[in-house]
Amino acid sequence: MILLHHPEVELSRTLLAALPAGCGCVDWTSAVQCGEYTATGGVSPSAFPSVVVDVPAYAEDRPCFGPEGEFLGMEPETVPAHQELLRLPASWEAVASFLASVEERARLRPAV
Repeated sequence: MILLHHPEVELSRTLLAALPAGCGCVDWTSAVQCGEYTATGGVSPSAFPSVVVDVPAYAEDRPCFGPEGEFLGMEPETVPAHQELLRLPASWEAVASFLASVEERARLRPAV
């Protein structure tokens, strides 16, 4: 996880003060830190704080269409592992709740 932090935002300061072990932090007022983060493909936040989390691969049902555009039914398709940006999490408990949810989804709907 990575906290995208801005020191002028109270909620951001609150999350930073309780930063979990192993969680990184990017201070958005630091040109160096922002540059390093975005150079690795990091997504810019639309609000502060935001938390970048890893989402495991999972299967999702998608519509299947034939060559003439006819609907053939639903089939599983793998959504690859990726990172998501959680905008304005109220607490680390809220982040943990999201992580538990995506991990359970991956367990129940494993990638095909």
